[in-house]
Amino acid sequence: MKKGVFITLITILITIGIVFSGFAQPKPQYGGILRVIGTMSPQMLSYVPMMGPQDRTAIFPGAEALVDTTRERQTAGGIEPVLAEKVVVDPKKLTITFQIRKDIKFHDGSELDAEVVRWNIQQVIDAKALPYVSYFKGMKVVDKYTLVIELNEYSNQLVPCWGWWSAMYSKAAWEKASGGDLAKGKEWARTNFVGTGPFMLKEYKRDVHMIWTKNPNYWRKGRPYLDGFETRFIPDAVTASAIMQAKEADIWGPPGQAPAKDQADLVKKGFKRQSAWPALANAIWINTAHPKSKWQDKRLREALEYAIDKEAMTKALGFGLWKPLKSLPAEGEWGYDPNYNPRPYNPAKAKELLAEAGYPNGLKAKLLVFFTPDARDAGTAIMQYLNAAGFQIELDVADPGRFFGTINNTPPGPDQDLHLWITGKDTNYLMTYMRWFSTEPFTDLSYLGHTPEQAAMDKEAQKLTDIKDQEAITKKLMRYLMDNALLIPLYDPPAAAIMQPWVHSTEYEQGFVRWQTEEVWMEKH
Repeated sequence: MKKGVFITLITILITIGIVFSGFAQPKPQYGGILRVIGTMSPQMLSYVPMMGPQDRTAIFPGAEALVDTTRERQTAGGIEPVLAEKVVVDPKKLTITFQIRKDIKFHDGSELDAEVVRWNIQQVIDAKALPYVSYFKGMKVVDKYTLVIELNEYSNQLVPCWGWWSAMYSKAAWEKASGGDLAKGKEWARTNFVGTGPFMLKEYKRDVHMIWTKNPNYWRKGRPYLDGFETRFIPDAVTASAIMQAKEADIWGPPGQAPAKDQADLVKKGFKRQSAWPALANAIWINTAHPKSKWQDKRLREALEYAIDKEAMTKALGFGLWKPLKSLPAEGEWGYDPNYNPRPYNPAKAKELLAEAGYPNGLKAKLLVFFTPDARDAGTAIMQYLNAAGFQIELDVADPGRFFGTINNTPPGPDQDLHLWITGKDTNYLMTYMRWFSTEPFTDLSYLGHTPEQAAMDKEAQKLTDIKDQEAITKKLMRYLMDNALLIPLYDPPAAAIMQPWVHSTEYEQGFVRWQTEEVWMEKH
């Protein structure tokens, strides 16, 4: 080959390499403080029995559990060990064995071992806040890093539940702060947090901010990338959007997230929108719990769904980011059937069913909604559709105390009607069903009635060990709810965070229950 041709060939190859290197993913960089906008301040940081979803989300930078959701969530049980190195379930011996990772330190320098894990779980049991507690027989520390939980009976829901329900908190820090006084410990736990995660809590001012600093002794080598997190709590969307556009914040959410309108607007302006499979589908929950409720008449429940134009409402409220739901579960979930649409929009059919049920001149009812603007807007849209089809709906807008006091664990009276609330999307949809809709739910959303037939199916579902069998019974269970119009699914708003172009995050890839903050990094900007 001539020298000139050879040099030309080398030049071409170098040029091609430069061009294609532009498509390569940038390498993570160390350093920087991630400035986060959160919409709602937590109320409790480190006493599990008194913590809600917003509280757990707020402590993501510092909290870790024994197990968590995998990215491949609908296969092999959908969970992976985190602080546990290994988990062994023996359905025949009725045991769950947690092998704890060695040499993991809390932020105060104390060690995570089997006794500390036992203490964390026992705290929840003592407060009568452990889900599926009837399955729990006892615990024993076999050695420094091995904890065995003995069962009264097997359920496939126990490991993802008990292994995640309590993040691991420092027993030493609690005992030092409380001095053995439970009330004093709870009060300390409202504003203090000592975990094992990649960031340590430096300062918390309720409704103002949380400041996290890098954990220099974090057990995952080479992590975290960031030097810290700073979360400001800004409930007003207009203010939050202005701060993002002024580049005074790097990410909006969690805890909480931007309204759909703001998400759509900011994406058009060049911001990134990080989203994945999690969504909190909105639905109408109907009072079928009280035996004398008028809603025991299936015709009235069916009339509700026929009356609502889900596609039009979703388009108006979701700004192109949400999806209407023909049924629960949504596309991609266990039990989804693209051909299943039990009650498409048909207001004439709704009026016909109302008349058949004895309400030819309309049915008066109240729809309980949360006080936030998004919930009020959705409630107003629902009310308009229902009233156009012959109902006479009145909105009942409630503050958090009254709203959650009404829908959680409180048996409804015969005259209570409907409430607008979310349904979850968990590691797999059998777990979603068990946690939200079953006869043994995590939180008893009180309007939903249950039957002996459903209870029998629930028991059968929990005994299954094969993934395919679990998927099959999920479809059966959800069809039971949908065929009987026990809930009216409306729309699926995907969880999302709005980020500056320089932010790289894994948020929502592993659901609502986990954000690998140790993997978050920022490009120089």
